[in-house]
Amino acid sequence: MEEEEAEENSHLNDSFGNKEGLELLDYERSTLAKTLPASVLFVVASGLGLERLFLEHLILFSDRRLLALVLNTNEHDESYFVSKLKEHGVDCEPKVINSDVSMKDRQSIYLEGGVQFCSSRVLLVDLLQNRIPTDRIAAVFVYRAHQTLNTFQDSFILRLYREKKPDGMVKAFTDVPNTLSSLGQLQRLVDRLYVRHVELLPRFSNIIETELSRYQLKTAIFSVDVPTALRRVHRTLIEFIKVCVRDLRTSSTSGKQADEQNEEMIHVPWATTMLEKRLRDRRGQISEKQQRLLNDLASLREILQLSENMDVATVLSRLQILKNDRTVLEEHSGWLLSPSFSRIMEDLLTIAGVTNGKGDQKKFSIPAKWTVLAEILREIKNLHVEKKDYKDAAASILVISSSEDLSRQVTDVVRYGIEKMKWLTWRQLGYKSTQDMPDDDPLWEPDMISQLLRSSLDVESKSEVIANVQKNQKTTARAAQKRRRHAEQLSGFSSDSRIQTNLIQFGILQYKRRKSGNEQR
Repeated sequence: MEEEEAEENSHLNDSFGNKEGLELLDYERSTLAKTLPASVLFVVASGLGLERLFLEHLILFSDRRLLALVLNTNEHDESYFVSKLKEHGVDCEPKVINSDVSMKDRQSIYLEGGVQFCSSRVLLVDLLQNRIPTDRIAAVFVYRAHQTLNTFQDSFILRLYREKKPDGMVKAFTDVPNTLSSLGQLQRLVDRLYVRHVELLPRFSNIIETELSRYQLKTAIFSVDVPTALRRVHRTLIEFIKVCVRDLRTSSTSGKQADEQNEEMIHVPWATTMLEKRLRDRRGQISEKQQRLLNDLASLREILQLSENMDVATVLSRLQILKNDRTVLEEHSGWLLSPSFSRIMEDLLTIAGVTNGKGDQKKFSIPAKWTVLAEILREIKNLHVEKKDYKDAAASILVISSSEDLSRQVTDVVRYGIEKMKWLTWRQLGYKSTQDMPDDDPLWEPDMISQLLRSSLDVESKSEVIANVQKNQKTTARAAQKRRRHAEQLSGFSSDSRIQTNLIQFGILQYKRRKSGNEQR
């Protein structure tokens, strides 16, 4: 019985996507089988892997005989999905269409088929100008579908698509169910997307609970005791950020009219607000005050993250660079000259063991996270691990950090030990050390420590991925144009009725001559 179920599951996996591609979970497989031929809105709980479901649809429609248009994706989304599609070896390479692609190239690219990531403005113009073979469009995918409630372009594109192809397929995806707080909002979204079905994938669904319970992880949360002075620094920086956000809303017309006031201030210190994103998109049209506030918010969030993750010497070094930068002093909104900033510097110097310009290495406080990390590694060392659980390799530990600088520092702490890193960090402050450099006291076997940074990987950046895709699709489009022109010359007929007529071809006489010439051929 189990063998029959395994064969059935493998058959379903083979029927959806590449055989060497995604290994679908049970609820993903059943969802695909149920909704594949229908226009549907997927509302997925946050964290359930909407990207996997979306990627599997892209793999299915990566065929030259089909044309699948993807809307509402940014550069990061496009580079990620393009890279994944290349990894899965799809038959038809994905394409990216934006304002950098010429009109003639776009016409040829549309005829190539496959998955094509389109910007809303370009696609809207091409639909209005009938440059897209609508009859060949197999499906339109809308990523982050909840944003359609606040925009009009994607909804208008879908309306034009429905008018030209009433039986066309539309599939929309969202993993932000909080935006659909009522049935009225859900109905509005369904109407704007022109879909008939809604597929809900909540965490409490029986099939999802059963599937996730098989791979349940054991988690442990460790609380870090932060010094009182550092807590004051965090509170002051958070207050600075909130004041800047309030001033930005006050000075912005869109901030007064939009629903920014409903956004919770509790997330503002760590997350960029929608107002900031909109203002950064139109930097050339904002006021000088708004530009200063945007720069201050970026700097304050960077310092707050440094103070939470890195050592005090790194934070002091960053603040000194800001204070000594003449451009920053001329363009900041005033927080660097405030009494609160002076108190921040005093608290940081206290943590670093500096009093009245004199440093005491014994009073230097190391980050509390170092001590917690050392305790965790020491506890893991004492665990008894069965060799049969790891057939091909030994047990390994993966440490994930938020930045490359933090990753380097954590690697050094594990490789050299806390005392030596404390001595090296103290030297960064510029004070003489009364103690000799301690010997290495690694928290783990040094030969078994490796560091993986994005900068060290031989991978393409987001812009390089998009540039290479557009370069290849341009070559393909030009080759298709040459073949089309050659075919038109052989047939003596041009299929493009929108080509501008030459001046010598105007008039009844010239028309008769061209007509008689074509008839003789």
